[in-house]
Amino acid sequence: MIANNALIFGVRLAGALHFVTLTLACCTPIPPDWEKNLEKLPLIHRRFSIAQNISIGATIAVLGLFSLCFAPELVSGAPLARAICGATALFWGGRFGVLPWLGVRPTLTHTALKIGYSLLLLECATYALAYGYLALSPV
Repeated sequence: MIANNALIFGVRLAGALHFVTLTLACCTPIPPDWEKNLEKLPLIHRRFSIAQNISIGATIAVLGLFSLCFAPELVSGAPLARAICGATALFWGGRFGVLPWLGVRPTLTHTALKIGYSLLLLECATYALAYGYLALSPV
């Protein structure tokens, strides 16, 4: 019972942290001059870039809501819970793989940005492992 309560608390905490991440992403200037650089692209490319960011943000929000609102269900081991946890693990694992490929390190000119980026990578890895555990753990 205690372990189950700890898992529920952990999932709810992760859900809240999804929204912290989303808020920080909206306030973080990565890459620098984002709007000015987008203006140089053809309109269709700008729209794809903006749509991609909106999709990522919406996914983070939905996963955060699932974790906040359905934590007991997500740790239950039910097939749908495992599927949602597996999808969440794949999303964050994919982010963990893609972020270094983007090559943002040279644009991290302030210590706070470097720390934030490192924390984001840690968050991605932690979520991938934790939600992966929930998806694959025995009932």
